[in-house]
Amino acid sequence: MLQTNGTMTQGELAEAIYGDNLHTPNIYSSLMSLVNSGVVTRAGAHPAVYSLSGVPIPVVSNKRNGRRKNYRDVPGDVINNDSIDEASRLVEETDNYGPENELITRCLKKFPDNKDPDIVAMKIGLIDITNSTHLSQHKSLISMDELCHIIVSIPDIDARIAAGDPEVVNEIARSNGRINLFSFASKYCCYHNRNLYGMDDYSILDNVLKNYLPRYFSDITRGQIQRWQNRFDYQKYNDYITRKLDELGITTPNRKRKFDHFIWYKNR
Repeated sequence: MLQTNGTMTQGELAEAIYGDNLHTPNIYSSLMSLVNSGVVTRAGAHPAVYSLSGVPIPVVSNKRNGRRKNYRDVPGDVINNDSIDEASRLVEETDNYGPENELITRCLKKFPDNKDPDIVAMKIGLIDITNSTHLSQHKSLISMDELCHIIVSIPDIDARIAAGDPEVVNEIARSNGRINLFSFASKYCCYHNRNLYGMDDYSILDNVLKNYLPRYFSDITRGQIQRWQNRFDYQKYNDYITRKLDELGITTPNRKRKFDHFIWYKNR
């Protein structure tokens, strides 16, 4: 993970590897072993930042809010119908996202049901690869076969996703009780709901949203979003997005999906 991302905090490593922040003690002991052996460098505090030895660590600034300098400034961003329509159009026109989104749509329409574990496995793999949910990093905690059977075993899953039932996200996210798949679950439900059924009931959660929503809105923190994730309370997260879009007067069709595109495109 450090080789891929350059620098990370202990919490970021725990979330990337385990899908939650409940394993930070395990991460810390491993990190300090690597620091003591000279493989990893540690700098700063609250939080400390780690990198492979020889990789420069950027200065962590603003101790009052703990934000790093490399977060983008967002005060100039205007969020309205026109701006999120434009951002969504630009995302759809990218060389990777546009064709991949069409591929997902075609596959979901050919294999709409979540009843056959083999079919579900292919859809999990497609959404995982195109959305970089990194499920393969969690093979020690949950196997593909296990996740497929968990999804297939959810009662009335297809009808419930079509109707936008938020609890389906939580049921997938809880998985086998050993890992929190909240982000992947939000994407799995969102793609079926939007690309297959033409609805717009689900808001995706990923690290870009988690990091940047608090920079756009003063009434939310990263910690609050993390608590919803830890408690498997997807409805509160989804309702929050709905409420903010209402407050902003966003009425464009598929506004949740376009809002996700806007945040991702501006801050990717």
